[in-house]
Amino acid sequence: MKKDKSLKDNSAKRVAILIDGDNASSAKLNDITELASGYGEVIVKRIYGDWSKTTLSSWKEPAREFSYRLIEALPYIKGKNTTDIVFVIDAMDLLNSKNIDVFFIVSSDSDYTPLAQRIREEGVSVIGYGESKTPIAFINSCKKFIYSDREPEKNPKAEKGDTPAVLLQKEADLFDKAYESAADGKEEVTLSQIGMAMKKIKPKFKTGRYGCKTLGAIYEKLDKYEVIQTGQKGIYNVVRKK
Repeated sequence: MKKDKSLKDNSAKRVAILIDGDNASSAKLNDITELASGYGEVIVKRIYGDWSKTTLSSWKEPAREFSYRLIEALPYIKGKNTTDIVFVIDAMDLLNSKNIDVFFIVSSDSDYTPLAQRIREEGVSVIGYGESKTPIAFINSCKKFIYSDREPEKNPKAEKGDTPAVLLQKEADLFDKAYESAADGKEEVTLSQIGMAMKKIKPKFKTGRYGCKTLGAIYEKLDKYEVIQTGQKGIYNVVRKK
């Protein structure tokens, strides 16, 4: 029996966000990115559609802001949409690469039901995201389905009433991911580099959530790191592991 990859710690999971541009709202891209980052490190971000259509133009600016690739799905017959076909081919290539632990599929289209079923047969998690009108077959094919037109969900690690200190402990892996991403094998990393990496992982990141005014103050509270003063007036701008 295949091991369910969903049992792995979130800090080790690799996430692919795949969006059907015809069946989702560009206004939700920030929410999509933040929600998906709660399931691990987002390493693939793609939006599919016929980009010659003016109806999809609203995706272009937020896609640039959140660093998504726009994947072209040109119709070869007038009136025939090929977005779902290109989407599925890419998803299967990613599945076969064995490099993705969580697929975050954004669509309200039941055509993706067989895809979700096939992915889960390999022990890989599927998180769906779409409107309440989404057919029940696709919803039930996902490990979890998030409704885009209902109250926004919180990061899966956060619970109501958690203090900043508790949140910092619960979400410590977020800071590990930002550090590792910025370090790229180096022993010391500047806080500005970590900050840029953090914004890619969690676009709405706020230091105040953890009871701190600066990113450096947060890393000072994490036992495995030390923050080094390299400037004057108590300016700390380099982080390394102890």
